[in-house]
Amino acid sequence: MRRIRLLFVLNGVSIAVFGPFASVILASRGLDPAMIGLLSGLTAVAFVGSISVWGHLGDVVLGRARALQVAIIGAAAMLGAFMLPIPILILAVAYVGYAAFGGAVGPLSDALAVNALDDPGRQYGKVRAHASAGFTVAIIAVGMIYGLTGYWLMPLLFLIFALAIATVAGGLPDVGRATLAAHRRGGAIREVLAIEPGLLSLLVAVGLAHIGVFAGFTFLSLRIVELGGGAPEVAFSSAVAAAAEIGAMVVAGRMVARIGLRAVFATSSLLYVVSLLLWAVLGSPVAIIASRVISGAGFSGLWIASVMTVRTLLPSHFQGSGQALISMTTAGIAAFLADALGGLVYAQAGSGALFATCAVLSGLGAAAGWRTFPGRGAPRPNPSPAD
Repeated sequence: MRRIRLLFVLNGVSIAVFGPFASVILASRGLDPAMIGLLSGLTAVAFVGSISVWGHLGDVVLGRARALQVAIIGAAAMLGAFMLPIPILILAVAYVGYAAFGGAVGPLSDALAVNALDDPGRQYGKVRAHASAGFTVAIIAVGMIYGLTGYWLMPLLFLIFALAIATVAGGLPDVGRATLAAHRRGGAIREVLAIEPGLLSLLVAVGLAHIGVFAGFTFLSLRIVELGGGAPEVAFSSAVAAAAEIGAMVVAGRMVARIGLRAVFATSSLLYVVSLLLWAVLGSPVAIIASRVISGAGFSGLWIASVMTVRTLLPSHFQGSGQALISMTTAGIAAFLADALGGLVYAQAGSGALFATCAVLSGLGAAAGWRTFPGRGAPRPNPSPAD
């Protein structure tokens, strides 16, 4: 349990080192919001193409811990290349490569956690809160550092924490590898959808709710800089959201047992609607930073409901692929729509139009989630043959 907590703390720190600053760095390299959105959309496409492979590698081939080690070291190598003074085309390749490797770290960590915990329904929220805590502390520190030195230290810092994650992952317990019912195209992902066909409808709700989440991830930092902020303000914006997540993750985990997964998901989606509407009208970095308390709480509930629904619907040996499907939908499809189309909206109509449109989509996600997510007391599935 202690090692799992440490893994999530390190994951949060590694995200803080680069994620919140990616758009600002791209802008400093001469890309406008439309180009930043397009490039971020390409990373989402790469993520969708790679995450099913990572789920299959984790569940069937390498094991979840070994696949996690390969993914985080690969992400560090790609980020190192991204920070070099290279032409835009090569920069784009490195950024896409970073997404293809780094995107696997979250779902593989979730799969290891929910399989190792004695009572995932009650314990996972507390474990995931450690990632938010690590992120909160790290984002304040690196924001101050980057404000003084610029971003050249970023790849070295990321490499240090990537090596720490790989070391911790190597000592984590893992269930055995899955045996597919039939060796056919699509691998473990196809098997998961065969086990639980209703998962597709649920993924639509998850995707709609997360379009606004990823629009905020990509473009809110640009809005803060546009209003006169810099690296410290970008960092504090993310820090406030992550600090709110620490308690909200624990609360969301407890609320699942009391009101059910569908209620947690729908309520959290509506919280994010409120955040997006505020970002559409707020005109100062300080006000935006304050609003991140609401978005942090909303994101926490969305995360807990999505991860725990997969835990509820799928057998242990397919958790890697099940969590990968959630990530394909959120950091893949939803992120692509938020980035590629959102960049065009931002460039043509401004941030207010972008965030207002995303608020409508998040509201639709709340309605769809109420129809598709399981309620209270949903049973665990029968074990797979490999269980």
